[in-house]
Amino acid sequence: MFKQILNKYMQGDKRTVLLKKNILGSFFIKGWTCLVQLLLVPVTLNCLNQYEYGIWLTINSLLIWIDSFDIGLGNGLRNRLAASIAINDVGRARKQVSTAFFMLVLIILPTIVLFTGIIHHTDCYALLNVDRQTTQHLESILTISYIVVATTFIFKFVGNVYMALQLPAISNLLIAIGQTLSLVLIFVASQFTTVTLLHVAIIYTASPLLVYLLSYPITFTKYKMLAPSIALFDRNELRPLFGLGVKFFFIQIGGLIIFASSNLLISRLFSPKEVTPYQIAHRYFGLVNILFTIISAPLWSATTDAYMRKDWQWIRHTTRKMRKVMVATTTLLLVMAAIAHQVYMLWVGSEVEIPSAMSVAMMVYMVVVVYGTCYSNFICGIGKIRLLTIITVAEALVYIPLAVWLSQRYGVIGIVIALILVNLVSAIVNHVQFSKLCNNTAKSIWNL
Repeated sequence: MFKQILNKYMQGDKRTVLLKKNILGSFFIKGWTCLVQLLLVPVTLNCLNQYEYGIWLTINSLLIWIDSFDIGLGNGLRNRLAASIAINDVGRARKQVSTAFFMLVLIILPTIVLFTGIIHHTDCYALLNVDRQTTQHLESILTISYIVVATTFIFKFVGNVYMALQLPAISNLLIAIGQTLSLVLIFVASQFTTVTLLHVAIIYTASPLLVYLLSYPITFTKYKMLAPSIALFDRNELRPLFGLGVKFFFIQIGGLIIFASSNLLISRLFSPKEVTPYQIAHRYFGLVNILFTIISAPLWSATTDAYMRKDWQWIRHTTRKMRKVMVATTTLLLVMAAIAHQVYMLWVGSEVEIPSAMSVAMMVYMVVVVYGTCYSNFICGIGKIRLLTIITVAEALVYIPLAVWLSQRYGVIGIVIALILVNLVSAIVNHVQFSKLCNNTAKSIWNL
């Protein structure tokens, strides 16, 4: 019976079958990742109090900014490499991988020197609104975390290679292993010693680095035709990689301002303690976004492949299926909102109080995110992202003053309302642009 269902699921052309295999693989891998992320909250809260945990969440949101340091190079590589593989140009593919890797090294190493100096000359306690008497060694925590995460970022490009190969399940597996290692190490450490904020920072950041360091030789032993070589660094590849990559860079920066600054805003405007209930609600409802991403993420490179082959029929057919998935995830979010209080009690107990209004607001926010993501992966795969870039940058400029203004009236909930409003704009624009592209009516900025 199970074999018959699996065989029916795996029907389709080569691209569709590969897509389905990765969705199925990612489903189990991401399912495990979700479980690990859920377990990390009570395990970490068992080591840190709510105030310290809020500090770590704020620091972690600052570290996410490192993702923008490649100036969009990772996503540029993902699209260009997928296009080279689609036309079987292996020689150019290896040049693209080599050029991207060594450019990452050249970009990241100077930032380590620069930002460790900035951290040393900045009043970190005032920046994060942290009590000096409550938390010690904040500068050391920030410095160590930054150096480790920046180093990880160089080798994390392996994930972009797997994305270009239409193997996002492997990229997800590397992330899952890193987070699982963090969970195991924090739990084991808590059994033998008193775990401090410094210990948590080291474990959280060093675990992914170890995984990527081990994955690098394994990946390029299997895919020798893509192995980076300094001799294959090609300046001529910089322009096509950065040309598309710079657009992704502005999208990344805009997205980071919108998504990653919320913890810092809450810490600055209220207290690090208030970051914890916000993040718990975000992580709970974010499970649905993770589930939707499992299904939608493989569409990016698959769409690049289809677009290069002018297979619009496949793109339209796949979009119709994704709309059905979007309706299902919205229904699931409504159910999760109805049982949120009971889940919070079972998950983190009564120590952290999450208001019902926070749950409702976060549920609406995730509905908007899923709606926008449904179309953005197709648009990014096609590479027509100028409008998306402009909209994202505009939203980023509006978000912080809007969040501050709304938070003065509605508290922490106001920040979530601001997230809903700015993301709704891009979600609607994504839908309209994709419809125009599919119907061959996209002109001017809609087709750039």
